[in-house]
Parts: sequence; C-alpha cells; structure tokens
Amino acid sequence: MLKQCRLHYNPFSHDHIRLSTRPTSGRCRTRFIPVPVHTIQHVQAFYDRSVPKTSKRRVVKASSGASASTPPTQPIIIDIPGSQQEAVLTAVQCLVPALQPHLASLKTAKTSKGFSYASKGGNTANRFGVEIPVLDTSPQAAVDLANLVLSATAARVQQRSGAAAAAAVAPANWTLVHAREDAVQVARSSDGTQVLGLRQACRQTQLGGLLLVVEPSISDVALVEQLLDDVWVGPAAVVLNPQWSQQGAVLPAEYQRVAESIAVVYSFLPCAIQGLLGPKEGAVLRMVESRAGAEGSPPWRILLKERDQFVQVGAMARRPTSSDLELAFINAAAASSPLTKTAKFLRGLIPGKKT
Repeated sequence: MLKQCRLHYNPFSHDHIRLSTRPTSGRCRTRFIPVPVHTIQHVQAFYDRSVPKTSKRRVVKASSGASASTPPTQPIIIDIPGSQQEAVLTAVQCLVPALQPHLASLKTAKTSKGFSYASKGGNTANRFGVEIPVLDTSPQAAVDLANLVLSATAARVQQRSGAAAAAAVAPANWTLVHAREDAVQVARSSDGTQVLGLRQACRQTQLGGLLLVVEPSISDVALVEQLLDDVWVGPAAVVLNPQWSQQGAVLPAEYQRVAESIAVVYSFLPCAIQGLLGPKEGAVLRMVESRAGAEGSPPWRILLKERDQFVQVGAMARRPTSSDLELAFINAAAASSPLTKTAKFLRGLIPGKKT
C-alpha cells in the first residue's frame, strides 16, 4: 500500500497539486508534491472552460454520509463555477442565508455613519468562512475580491428581502480588515468602506457592525482570535480565504478552537493531479445552502474530472485531509480501470456471485 503521503496545496495562489505515481523497489509509491505554475494547468483552467450541463449519466443527490475513500455506485455530476465572478455569486448565495438571521435579530439604528449594531461578545455562531480560488495574488486583486464579495452580498440581500434590508449590508456598513499590509494601502484609496489592518483592528477599543477579514495567514491566527473574541461585537463576521484552510496547513493546537468556530459556508478548492495515465483535474467543493439545515450538514465533496464533467468520487462530513484526497483519487482511478471492469464482468458470469 502507500508508504508516504505529503500534500502541499495553495488554492489561493499559483500553486496546485500534482499526484506523482512511480514504481519504487517493485512497489507503487504515491505522494503529493508542489509543482511550479508553468508545469501544470492553472486555476484559470477552471474558469476558462464552462462545464457542460447535459449528460447521459444520471445526476443523483449526494449523501452527506458518503465515504471519501469509496466512490458512489452511481455517478454524481457536480457543476463547478465557470469564472471567478460566478464563484463569488455562488458563495454569496450560500453566505446570505447564513447572515440574515443574525441581522434580523438585531435592532438597527441609523447614525451619521450608517447603521449601528449592538451585540454581545463571545458568540461564535455568527462567524462564517468563504474560500474562493484566485489567479492574481497582487494586493489589488485581494482588494477587488473583497469588494466584489461585499457588493454581491448587498445585491443578493436586495433580491431576497428588498432595498431596506440591502441598505443594512451595503459595503459602507462593513469594517474591512485586510491581514496583508500591502492590501491595506491599496484598499484605503477606495471610498466608503472602513478599512483597517489586522493589527490596527486589534488595537481598537471595540468594533461593531459587520466584519470582513481578508486572507489571514497562519501566523495571524492569534490576532484573528483576539479580534473576534475581544474587540469585535457585531452581528456577523466573514473570513475570506484564510490560509489555514489550505490542504497541508498545520495550525497550532492552541488555535484550533478559533478556526473551528468559523463555519465554512462555501469552499471551492481546485487541484491538478499527475498520475501514470496522465494529468487530471480535481476539486474539493462545499456549499451550505439555505435548505441544508433540515438535512444535516452538507458534505465536503471530492471531485474528479471525467469526460469534461466533474464527478463526485467521495464525500466527507469534515474537511478532507491530504490522505483523504489521495485515497479518493486512487480508488476512483482503480474503479474505472479496464482491469477492474473486466474482473467485475467475469464475477457476474459466475453463478451465485453478485457484482
């Protein structure tokens, strides 16, 4: 079986996964290794091609209890975003239903600076995570993505609840906290939204209102904990593209609590896989839809591209680890191999044997 598995995965930059399989001492050794951007297909490959909507395969609903290591008996076709803007809009569709109960339960008071919210500190049920892959890692791109999320959120609320509700979540009524100092400098040149650096935000006596924290790194997790636990007292906070969500990231045990207190409502993490049969594309996808509450927690879906469509090859109740992804991809490849199909056919010819 596998002797070693390592995964270096950065879904928010130019890096991808390559799954390299090669014989070693008569055995097949599989490991994940980092690959430069120029050697494999980019995140942009997911955005440049739209996924066909039609299929001869039956599309069935995924089960949240499915195992990551066992492909479903029937193919489950999953549509993925065709552009970054589409990914943002899909993320917002998941985010807004999570935000609105917190907004509705609080009284709003119109002030000279907009809407003011009061909330008791220590509440961890109003923290949400959104993970969207990016192509451009420049400070301007980080600022643009954050602004797009805010404007799309206001538009979605207006579509669902009208202009009055949308005014409460307008970009000007958010505090925007950039963990990257270079992004802070760029963001401050824009009008309307209050922009703070992460360290500056932690030095505030108190912050109210809606909060968006953008791209905190693993080294920032202590500051994020201080901000959310001690400084911020608003109705809802959103953490956009935290670095600790990356596959293979190791978070110190003492900070697991703050990471786990952030409920991921949308995550789309594409990856590239290199094996014996050539390169393949895969992804991890999680979408918390408004109706998911009655059906249990939605799964983290593990997807593999087959014939221009993304097929679910695994699903887990928790975020898949490097080993989970590797096992799911290997089992999916084994299940679709000609040898496996021939073996199943021959077994079906034997009386008393079930396929």
